[in-house]
Amino acid sequence: MKKIISVGKFILLVIFALALTTAVVGCSGDDGFKVSQVQHDPFAFPGEITIDGTVAMFSDADPALFGVMDTDELLQCGRFDCGAWIMPTTYLGAARPTINVGDNVTLTGEFVRAENMVVFQVSDMSVGNNIMNRLP
Repeated sequence: MKKIISVGKFILLVIFALALTTAVVGCSGDDGFKVSQVQHDPFAFPGEITIDGTVAMFSDADPALFGVMDTDELLQCGRFDCGAWIMPTTYLGAARPTINVGDNVTLTGEFVRAENMVVFQVSDMSVGNNIMNRLP
């Protein structure tokens, strides 16, 4: 009986198929990114993208600036001051939607450099439920 494909080639083929499936599924849909997925290299995501997170703070110095953190990290930690990255965010629209600390938000915009930091400039924002009652 003749082997059609070696075991090693079969394993490589399966790994390739799984990687391709993960890439296609992971990059499709309207789910966007989580804050933790963009924190290490925001400029690896050029152009307009969508990010989901939770409003964590507002700047006292700049009323247009607010911070968004990863919702999963917040739920695991249970606090806003647990060392998770808080993404500096500004809203470009005429009037920012009313948001409060703990509101889940879906933000569409792009990363820019501003005053020695990276800021996510939001062109569109939708506000979801507030998760403050889910924190310990």
